[in-house]
Amino acid sequence: MPPNRNKQQQEAMTTSASFEVEVIPGLEGISQQELQRALGRRVVVEPILHEGLLPIRYTGDPAALLDLATVLAVYERHYYAIPRPKALLGQAAFDQLLGAIAAVRALHPRDAFQTFRISAAGEESSVLVRLREQLAANTGLEYTAEEGDLLLRMRRPLDRVEGWEVLIRVSPRPLSARSWRVCNLAGALNASVAHTMALLTQPNPDDVVLNLACGSATLLIERLLAAPARIAVGCDRDRQALACAQENVAASGADSIRLEQWDAGALPTPDAWVDVLLADLPFGQLVGSHEANKVLYPRVLREAARVTVGGGLFAAITQDIRLWERLVADSAADWTLRTTLPIKLPFKGGHLRPRIYLLERKG
Repeated sequence: MPPNRNKQQQEAMTTSASFEVEVIPGLEGISQQELQRALGRRVVVEPILHEGLLPIRYTGDPAALLDLATVLAVYERHYYAIPRPKALLGQAAFDQLLGAIAAVRALHPRDAFQTFRISAAGEESSVLVRLREQLAANTGLEYTAEEGDLLLRMRRPLDRVEGWEVLIRVSPRPLSARSWRVCNLAGALNASVAHTMALLTQPNPDDVVLNLACGSATLLIERLLAAPARIAVGCDRDRQALACAQENVAASGADSIRLEQWDAGALPTPDAWVDVLLADLPFGQLVGSHEANKVLYPRVLREAARVTVGGGLFAAITQDIRLWERLVADSAADWTLRTTLPIKLPFKGGHLRPRIYLLERKG
C-alpha cells in the first residue's frame, strides 16, 4: 500500500530532492523558463550535462511537477554509492529503492500503476532479472518488456562520479502523452512541442486563433490549454483528420473550438481577421512530399499574410527547411522572422530535425 500522501507531501516540501526533466532537445531554454515560472524559488536548475536533460533540485510538493506542459517526462533521481547494480539487491539499498517507488506511487490513485519496466544496459543480465523479480514480489506490479506504468532507468552518473543512479518517472506515462489524445494520426505533433509553439505566440484571451491544416488538433488544443482565446478555429481539407480532431477536442473539454473543412491555401474568410496562426506543416516524409510542399507552402504563406492582422504572429514547424526559409525570405515585405528554434524529434531510432519559426505580420 502506498504511504500516506499527506505525509509524503509534508516531507517533500521541506526537503530538497533531485530530479531530471526530460525535454525535446532544443527546448531546454523554453522548459527552463516554464520551471522557473511554475515553481519559482523552489527549483534550482543545475548545469546541463546532456542535451534534452535538465537536472534540477526541487523543494516542494512533487505533484506540482506533473503539471509541466513543455517537457516530455520528469524523473526523481536517486544516487547509490555502489560499485555495480548487484548491490541494489542488498537490504539497505533495496529498501531505499522500495521507499522511493512508494513515494512516486503515492502521488497518484491506487490503481494508477499496474506494470513496471527497468531500462538499463544489460536488461536481461542475471542481476537485473533478479532485481525485477524482487521488485515484482515487493510492489505487486507486473514486469513488462514494453512501456511500463512505472519506469525505472539505471545508469552511471552523467558527471562521471563513481556509483549508480536510479531514475524513477514520477508519472504513469510521459507528461507529453496527453489524456485528451484519444485519436492519433500519423505524423501528429508532439504535445510538448505544440505547447511551446503556443507559448511563443504570447497567448492572450482576446486572440483570434486559426490552426491551418489542423490534423488531429494538437496545436489548437494546446493553445487553449495555455490561455483562453476569443475565437479558435481549426481547418483541414481531410474529413478523416477533422473527425479525429473532433474526438480530441471533445476529450479536451475545449468546447469553444470550431472545426472547418477549408483549404489552408484558399480560405473562405475576410482579410485581416486573425491575430495568431499556428501550423504543423507537412514535413514531406510521413505526411506529404517535398514536391507537394513546393506547391503547398507558397499558397499557405500567401494566404496567411492575407488573413493575419498587422502585428499578428504565425508559429509554424517544418523539416522542409530550405524551402520554407527561402519562401519566408521572399516574403520579407509581409513577414518579419522573429524566432527560429531548431529541435530534435525522436523518430524510428534516430531523429528528425525540424525547426519552429515565429513570424510577425508587418503592419
